[in-house]
Amino acid sequence: MRLLVHGMQSSGATTFTQVLAQRPGCIALVDIPNNFAAPRVTTRKDFVAKAVITTAYPLAVHVERFRPDRVVLFLRDPRDNYVSLSTKPYRHHSGLMEEKFRLLEQLFAQSDRFDAIIHYEDLVARKPCVSVAMEALGWPVREEHFRFRRSCDELLRSLWEAEPSLIAEMDAAFGAARGDRMSGRYRRENRNKDSEGKVAQLCPGLLAHYRIRELSRGEDMDAGA
Repeated sequence: MRLLVHGMQSSGATTFTQVLAQRPGCIALVDIPNNFAAPRVTTRKDFVAKAVITTAYPLAVHVERFRPDRVVLFLRDPRDNYVSLSTKPYRHHSGLMEEKFRLLEQLFAQSDRFDAIIHYEDLVARKPCVSVAMEALGWPVREEHFRFRRSCDELLRSLWEAEPSLIAEMDAAFGAARGDRMSGRYRRENRNKDSEGKVAQLCPGLLAHYRIRELSRGEDMDAGA
């Protein structure tokens, strides 16, 4: 099975993919750098890859090349995602940050293109809905996967062994994933009126979605995992 995770930079999608990569025997490209498209691969082993939202490579390009069996959209509250990404030196790589948030809004509006939507907030809170959704896709997430026993070195070694051509064809990265733990410390960033206003312009539908989540589920967004 091939699984593609698609999400914004600074959304936590890399950490989510690293959790998925703990599946024994699978191959993983935990974080495809923003200046690369998903690769064409030949291995028949289970393979998970994560591609970020950019203006350089639309989702259709990643899908055409990687040929995934399932595609997951990974979301983080756009208010927190915007504040977090605005502090990163790569925020304008492969597209201006504002352009990428507009693309995120378009992708959210086209949610029927995805086989599942996973929320960062549910992941760090270890909510059962994440495991239920991934079980339904055929990529189970077990409690032991959150212990990150498969190291970054092991994941890279298995990737190069399965697809040696990728060593020369592209870079492999692990984003901001910490590699040995998952923390809820960054669930809520330092929001302000300016960032709230920007997000309301760029991602009105996604912002409304998160506001409904907060009301309907009574989420404590300040709580850690």
